[in-house]
Amino acid sequence: MTIHKTSGQASVWSTKTLIAGLLLVAAMVLASMTAATSARASTTFVVNGTGDAPDASTTASACDTDPSTTGKQCTLRAAIEQANATAGADTINFAIPGTGVKTISPASDLPNITDQVSIDGYTQTGATPNTRAVGNDASLKVVLDGTEAGSGRDGLSIDSASNSLIKGLVINSFSNSGIDVYTNSFAPTVGTRIQGNFLGTDASGTLDKGNGNDGVSVFSPDISQTVVGGTTPAARNLISGNDDAGLDMGDTSADNVLSESARVQGNYVGTDRSGTKDLGNDGDGIFLEFASGATIGGKTASSRNVVSGNGGEGVELNNVSGSQVLGNRIGTTASGTGALGNDFSGVFLGGGSLSTSNKIGDGTSEGSNTIAFNNHDGVEIPAGIGHGISRNSIFSNGGLGIDLLGLSENTSTNVPTPNDQDDTDTGPNNLQNKPVLTSAKTVSGKTTIAGRLESTPGTSFTIEFYSNPSDTNEGRVFIGQRTVTTTVDGVRSFTFTPSNRVTAGRTITATATRDTTHDTSEFSAPRTVASS
Repeated sequence: MTIHKTSGQASVWSTKTLIAGLLLVAAMVLASMTAATSARASTTFVVNGTGDAPDASTTASACDTDPSTTGKQCTLRAAIEQANATAGADTINFAIPGTGVKTISPASDLPNITDQVSIDGYTQTGATPNTRAVGNDASLKVVLDGTEAGSGRDGLSIDSASNSLIKGLVINSFSNSGIDVYTNSFAPTVGTRIQGNFLGTDASGTLDKGNGNDGVSVFSPDISQTVVGGTTPAARNLISGNDDAGLDMGDTSADNVLSESARVQGNYVGTDRSGTKDLGNDGDGIFLEFASGATIGGKTASSRNVVSGNGGEGVELNNVSGSQVLGNRIGTTASGTGALGNDFSGVFLGGGSLSTSNKIGDGTSEGSNTIAFNNHDGVEIPAGIGHGISRNSIFSNGGLGIDLLGLSENTSTNVPTPNDQDDTDTGPNNLQNKPVLTSAKTVSGKTTIAGRLESTPGTSFTIEFYSNPSDTNEGRVFIGQRTVTTTVDGVRSFTFTPSNRVTAGRTITATATRDTTHDTSEFSAPRTVASS
């Protein structure tokens, strides 16, 4: 709507007329504000049946599929129709009679959610959220079963209804995605929260009843403030069993700098509810593309994701910039020790020129990821620069711990990229040269590591050191770091003594990260710790 402003000649008004006019305008503004507030008052609709009938009338402001029958008969379909027709941040609760799990089986696709709403499955009798730091003891009592919904159907579709919340539901067996967040207009869908659901499993969280596409799909011109999961045990989603990715999230705009502050935290993606068994998603566990400023995981136990047992990459960032992967268990059980590998790499950073400046670990112990038991590399980088990989525990993967794919390599090569003089070659992470370790000895309870770095002349680097139980070019246990600056000829020798001794027979590896660009190298060749 276009508002046209006009101006009058205030000088011709008398003072009394001016005051009267101002009072009238103020009264009209107050009245309009009051009306607007009233029009946007929140309304709660209560689903009290498992049927699928539509609402009798969305103009009646009451969810009721059959006004001729005493009381209100409110289905989920009718409640969504009413919430769409009622302005304001509405709520849909559940009070379906009886005990046990209640299954709603739509005969066709449910209405798209087009106005802000909170759908809360935990309001159903007997439903309780997860309380466990490890595992999931949530009891979910409302199931959306898509078996009868037809082809190409999503469980719930959120279309331009920003700041909506979906929690406490089991959504399975739909032919498309369990939850689809998108936009059919120019308005972005921001601030969506998806928390405490089982997406792709049965209500027990132990059986595969996957949706035909993704567990969750989020695509909008701006995915700011979108949260899948959260930082409390109650917010944990179980996203497993789906026929494509567990979570597929991205920005559909050309300018992806808008996609700030999206968070994926605390979820179990690809496992059963215990985090110990493989239900899998057939594609990637978490796929993020054309986004920036996102966080996958976090620095607390409740915010870490467990991303394991999936048929693709564990976590894939494609044309993503300035994002963080922190504190996750990728390829392991929820404890971080048992094997539950993803079929490809643990973390994959690909795309093109938009793939820059992401962090896999942030150099703190709290932000350290455990990336282990994956069938390909621990971290694979075929594209992009400025990707910092710091202080993670990377071990027992089928390929390299960190693999920067040079021009002659492909994703199945698994061959370390050779160093070059002055480090002038280009490619993923500028094919940063790795350190060369020349000796490692433990004598009288003290370990001394020696080596050299040949790279860009006159440049500062952080070298991180790791110990491993076997002869591997990965990095299981971070043992410390030091900063070195190369000389004018690009070479710098170094020694390092960790605060705790390393047992003879273990091996030492190291990475080099250029301090100005944050490009991290592959792991060095291992050096076995000698005792004399």
